Amino acid sequence: VLEPDPKNHKSALRHPRLAPFWRESASEEMDGLFRRGCFRKWRICDLSPEQRKHIFGSRFHHKIKRHTKTGKVKSLKIRLVVMGNNMTQGTDFVDAFAPVPRSTVGRILMAMAAAMDLEMHCVDFSQAFIQADWADLPEEAPQIFIRPPVGWE
Repeated sequence: VLEPDPKNHKSALRHPRLAPFWRESASEEMDGLFRRGCFRKWRICDLSPEQRKHIFGSRFHHKIKRHTKTGKVKSLKIRLVVMGNNMTQGTDFVDAFAPVPRSTVGRILMAMAAAMDLEMHCVDFSQAFIQADWADLPEEAPQIFIRPPVGWE
């Protein structure tokens, strides 16, 4: 019986066998975000009343990656996600964009590799979204504030 992905961080850390790996994965995620300067410390008392309207919670999203044939655990992935259920389009965000290639791109690359008798390898980019160039953000892009997930305050 395959174990389901944990529903929250608390349940992931209660897992008798996988808890140390979930802790390590969470540390890697947060360390990478801090290293890239994605976070800056702030205090609620230093924010204006208008800025306080743009404070959102965050949590970890857990995913167990498995080998397709055996079903054995290949890796444990954690991503920090902003709880945007209270966000308003146009106020808290302008556009939502996820730079994910379409499946047709993968099929084209595989067809080209087969036609040219090339070997293909799989690559998993860690924290690819924070490697992006933010210089293209419009001046009017809203500034949001994120509460760290439980245990990272």
